[in-house]
Amino acid sequence: RPRNYLIPLLPIALKSDNRSTAAAKVSKIVLYDGPNLTGKWKEFTDNVPDLGAELFAKTVRSLKVERKPWVAYKGTRFTRDFAVYGPGEHPVLGHMDTQVQSLRLVKEELGNPHIVLYAAVHFGEPSRDIEEDMNDLVKGGFPDLVSSHKVKQGVWILYEGLNYSGKHLITFQGDEWADYRQLGWKDKVSSLKPFKSSGNMV
Repeated sequence: RPRNYLIPLLPIALKSDNRSTAAAKVSKIVLYDGPNLTGKWKEFTDNVPDLGAELFAKTVRSLKVERKPWVAYKGTRFTRDFAVYGPGEHPVLGHMDTQVQSLRLVKEELGNPHIVLYAAVHFGEPSRDIEEDMNDLVKGGFPDLVSSHKVKQGVWILYEGLNYSGKHLITFQGDEWADYRQLGWKDKVSSLKPFKSSGNMV
């Protein structure tokens, strides 16, 4: 008699859709020309130095962020006043309403923030390593006025006033600002804090 042979079934490796996986990991911002995420909209996945070229300058009234935070600026090429928006929906923009002219994606790792402040221009000593929020540099042990800095990790916001008030600047990992006099900021930084991974600031 012929024998019946059982043929073992081998597991079949299913190919994953890499395109879908990659798309799910893309950080993006969606801009709307109406409040509460209404009206015409436009989506971006990378830096936009001039929204005018996209026919969307000074029209943004609300926005939505997916994954990593974005910085919105009132000037082209990432200049002038700004606001940082974390993941989620932002139905109203406050002082940024109809003012946004450029966008920058925060690509930096935000964990373990680290900035080095220097009392003299061109990174002259004394210096101080900061790794957390500091609402008063003098009380925090840095009585010398700040004239330059290097960002080792993360994204930091520097404020002219105590308790994160007044005029402010944003600086990114790898930045080395050698002379605050060029910015009109010599001896003016009074408080600073790193940007966190969620929410919005400024």
